[in-house]
Amino acid sequence: MAYLFLTLFVAGVLLGVRLLFFGAERRKLVVSRLPLRRSEPAAVALLITLGVAGYLLGRTSHLSAVNVLGIAALIAAIVSAAATRLAIAAARIAPAHDPSDRRFALQGHIATVSTPIPALGEGAILMTGDVSASRVAARSIDAEAIEEGAEVCIERVENDVAFVERWTLVERRL
Repeated sequence: MAYLFLTLFVAGVLLGVRLLFFGAERRKLVVSRLPLRRSEPAAVALLITLGVAGYLLGRTSHLSAVNVLGIAALIAAIVSAAATRLAIAAARIAPAHDPSDRRFALQGHIATVSTPIPALGEGAILMTGDVSASRVAARSIDAEAIEEGAEVCIERVENDVAFVERWTLVERRL
């Protein structure tokens, strides 16, 4: 019986690794009475929990194989349902900003300061694209001066003014 649970655990880990590499894509809704609806992350939780719970119950208790399998299946179903509910709740969390908001279209792009940016004033940055370079007015988001030639990261663009932060600060946070 221990080999069955170890096999289920390994299958769950392998499916989890597959999800890490290829992701869990949202599929068309399958009409089903099952609460898990063929969810791969839920299957990973189910297999791993069934393998761990069954193996530990089988090794440490004096229950029959049928009881071990039943208890392990119940524990795995509860954990899998909880993981599914948690994933659904996480999917409903709204992003920090609307991805279609044009102000954030250049967020994360690196640029070079071409005109020094004073502490509370406006300077300019040079953005290099695939084909050409463009010069854009810029302000510092932390109200600190930024010297010419410094690399900056664009946070947002409002009214043709880029709000930037020193790349070294952003790099430290990564």
